[in-house]
Amino acid sequence: MTMRWIARREFTERLRDGRLYWAGGLVAVLLFTALAVGWAHQRGAHAEQVAAQAMDYRDWLHQDKRHPHDAAHQGMHAFKPEPPLSMVDAGINPYIGSTVWLQAHRQSEVKFNAAQDATGLQRFGNLSVGWILQVLGPLLVIVLGFNAFAGEREQGILRQTLSLGVAPLRLLAGKALALSALLAVLLVPAALVAAVAVAVGAEPGGRVDALLRLGAWSLGYAVYLGIFVCLVLGVSALSSTSRMAITVLLALWIGQAVMAPRVLSELSRTWFPSPTRLAFNQALGAELKAVSNQVWQQNFGTTERWGRDVPLSKWGIALRLDDQASYPVYDRHYGRLWDTWEQQQKVQEWSGLLLPLLAVRSFSMGMAGTDFSHHRRFTSAAELHRRHIQDLMSKDLVAHADPLGDRHFSYQATPELWATVPPFDYHPPDAGWALLHQARSFLVLCAGLLLAAAFAAFATLRQRAL
Repeated sequence: MTMRWIARREFTERLRDGRLYWAGGLVAVLLFTALAVGWAHQRGAHAEQVAAQAMDYRDWLHQDKRHPHDAAHQGMHAFKPEPPLSMVDAGINPYIGSTVWLQAHRQSEVKFNAAQDATGLQRFGNLSVGWILQVLGPLLVIVLGFNAFAGEREQGILRQTLSLGVAPLRLLAGKALALSALLAVLLVPAALVAAVAVAVGAEPGGRVDALLRLGAWSLGYAVYLGIFVCLVLGVSALSSTSRMAITVLLALWIGQAVMAPRVLSELSRTWFPSPTRLAFNQALGAELKAVSNQVWQQNFGTTERWGRDVPLSKWGIALRLDDQASYPVYDRHYGRLWDTWEQQQKVQEWSGLLLPLLAVRSFSMGMAGTDFSHHRRFTSAAELHRRHIQDLMSKDLVAHADPLGDRHFSYQATPELWATVPPFDYHPPDAGWALLHQARSFLVLCAGLLLAAAFAAFATLRQRAL
């Protein structure tokens, strides 16, 4: 009895009992619905981002004559691009914001997240392809395979099969192949449609990169679902009845999908606590003040602002010194905060050895370009652009300093100065960068697959004694 024959028999039986049509059909409908909704949202968000960025820069260029410091306080806005794969996994984007105000003297937080504008239904989460595969994908595997061994044991078929000399591991491989084929029947068409949608939604220059990301993203989910194929078959092999098998598997599914992620999230915050907003702002403000006083004392011999020792003719020099001294302070405080968040994420990724959902969630967001690593890179790029604007404005004030000091605020810069500031043009990193940053979560998934396969093999070999 060959493995191919076993797989064909299992596949045919699943088609006959109707589970694939009912359970699989429901999942397929949800997948295509989520993909359609995600595609529409991604296209709309991308169009809004492009239009808003162009309009904001046009407003900057069309300023009338004014004092450069006033222009710096008006600032510009940086809008985070909507990645093509956000249509399959929006990640943290709806919760962490999309717009940064590039104002003078202050590094701003990202604002205007979609969750702020949502109704109470936002509590239930967003329907996305990623969420369906993460939560409902394992449930589908359970429905299709919970009685793969236990059902045959109840009917006496399993004993007869083994008595014919069929190797237990070959039997396991055949059932795993059949279960994988059943999943492929549902998911491969959805993957092809997603590839077309991503190709259409991506910019012409980024189309290949988007498809590479989608390919790696799909591979991650193949490994993830493979873990559950092995777990379901292993539990079925160890269970004396189908009822026991599905009870154990549903308990494991509820624990992984509902309870454990929340527990691990709280544990990661306990092990790597992040400061409250108030504590962070207080610490940042105190160091900024101390550094500013030190700079003024070293350069002007006083900490008094705009007194006799520091006339307004030195306004540009003082602002430039203040700003350049503040840059390392912002880097330290925001860097420590971001590093803490990434440490929390590492805890959850390593937990993927026991809870594959945590590992695949991180990998999915990373390849989709909607995780914190991508957000941090965008925020850093926006902050560098803010500093460039501020340095250009301060440089112009130094060049046009009023030697008398009493006509300082009468200086009006021309629109030629505004044109020296380039538009904010951010390009997300490529698929290789994303895969490198998600190497740990992918390796955890692969390790989880090996452990699950070893468990399934052990359970299949042990069933001879049952």
